[in-house]
Amino acid sequence: MSQRWRFGNYRENLIALLLIAILIGVATGFLAVGFRYLLLYASAFCWNDPFDIVGAATSIPWYVIVATPVIGGLLVGPVIAFWAPETRGAGVPEVIEAVVAHEGRIRHRTTLFKLATTVVSIGSGASVGREGPIVHMGSSVGSSIAQWIRLSHEWRRVFLACGAAAGIAATFNAPMAGMLFAAEIILVDFQVSYLSHIAISSVTATVISHHFLGSLPAFEIPYFELVSYWEIPLYGLLGILAGLLAVAFIKSVGKVEDGFAFCRVPVWLRPAIGGFMVGLIAIDFPHVLGVGYETINLMLSAQTAVGLLLILLVLKLAATSFSVGAGFSGGIFAPSLVLGGLLGGLFGSGMHALWPEMTAAYPAYGLVGMGALVAGTTLAPITAIFTIFELTYNFDIILPVMTSSIASLITVQTVYGYSIYETKLIKKGIRMIRGHDVTLLRSMLVRDYMDGDFEWVREDTLLGKLIAKAQDSPYPHFPVLNNRDELVGMVSLRDLKEVLAEMGDLCELVVASEIMTRDIFTISTHDNFETAFEVFEGRSFSTLPVVDHRRPYRVVGLLKKSNLLLAYNQKVLKMDAFSRVS
Repeated sequence: MSQRWRFGNYRENLIALLLIAILIGVATGFLAVGFRYLLLYASAFCWNDPFDIVGAATSIPWYVIVATPVIGGLLVGPVIAFWAPETRGAGVPEVIEAVVAHEGRIRHRTTLFKLATTVVSIGSGASVGREGPIVHMGSSVGSSIAQWIRLSHEWRRVFLACGAAAGIAATFNAPMAGMLFAAEIILVDFQVSYLSHIAISSVTATVISHHFLGSLPAFEIPYFELVSYWEIPLYGLLGILAGLLAVAFIKSVGKVEDGFAFCRVPVWLRPAIGGFMVGLIAIDFPHVLGVGYETINLMLSAQTAVGLLLILLVLKLAATSFSVGAGFSGGIFAPSLVLGGLLGGLFGSGMHALWPEMTAAYPAYGLVGMGALVAGTTLAPITAIFTIFELTYNFDIILPVMTSSIASLITVQTVYGYSIYETKLIKKGIRMIRGHDVTLLRSMLVRDYMDGDFEWVREDTLLGKLIAKAQDSPYPHFPVLNNRDELVGMVSLRDLKEVLAEMGDLCELVVASEIMTRDIFTISTHDNFETAFEVFEGRSFSTLPVVDHRRPYRVVGLLKKSNLLLAYNQKVLKMDAFSRVS
């Protein structure tokens, strides 16, 4: 079956591939709906009223408010520590890691564990979002289906992105935002030929969500009007402030993670400690509990006092940093919307007080601030712009949100340089380099292109025998092994040339270990072509010994630079042919 689905056969399988995209959209759409209902049940169990946690918390004893997220942390902690560590945190970095480093593979069990840990996290009051987890779950569905059908790694990545798009679309009733999220954030190498599959998954999931949850937007959107073009510079200033807040948000999450690591707090205990901190804040300000959409709606309907906006901005930032940094399962997309809305509302109230005739009321600035902070934290301005547009369907908001989002993006890139997702990946040693060539190199593994048929010599091989072997061998390089079959060096024709002039009696005296190159570079069977090119770059050798990834001194093959370049060029030609067919 794997032969049937190679993307050289793309044209004859076009309908089937589109049907798979629809299947992923349906599965993720139902998953998103079920996820929403589970969150409602969990919130009702913990806080009595899932639609008004702020109001319900006022009638709950303070020790219950503190204990609830702590208990949630104690339930989540062992799961992320011992059974499913990939479910820790937002989920989006793990999806990007699967695209960049694992050829689109996500473990099948991820959906179940991510669902359970997120329901417990958000239900118990952790200040995290539901969008990241549904992206992770949808991506897991897409990846699992592609793995079951034994599709190539290229299509595994595409259908993983289809699941991510479907998750965002179903959550926000925003199919365009879902499609762009997958293209801008998940797929580091986006090609137009994949757009139809991502779009159809996004639309399908939105239809499922509409049927069960209605077609209303996720928030109570106020009427937006650009009162004066003089507001555009103000929206630009708001974007700069949002960018600075985004940097503070990203760094605060990292500081909490580093603090736990520095104090050597066990991973299983961290969510409980983070929950305790959230509970303490929520005693007086329950607005920080959970996803935070209720807080956004209060701001958008102008029911929040200006002083409270500032307090909630600081406390929501702290609560989210404790929650995400401690390892609760949940995303940062919703908290970014909340923080951006609070910042925009605070900024808008000040501008409206100064220039009431030429500025809109503060909910308008809050709406734009939501997009600006998302653009800053994710470095995905197009996704942010279309998310806000699909929430309002008001063309007047396009210019302000574009101005703020781009200003926020430039600010973060200038001051910090990475998104919140990239920051986590960098800590894990995974570099986010975008581009078709890099993605192609990462998809090509050394073990698939190395030369497993090679000749080697012992370290005590006499020079005369070594020269005789080199004369009869087609190979210019010989790995030198000790008595335990471990790699200790390399002998090349260049090494032999240096002693040819003094051969004479040396043939029976000099052994391989005395002329070999000891300071050698190796590459593992699990490494990809990107790593291989980096090792070859700027160095004079033309052959690398390939070692077993489990036994770094056991040679299993050789990788020639000429073969590396040939394989890469052939892969590029095949991909170009695929693009023309599609």
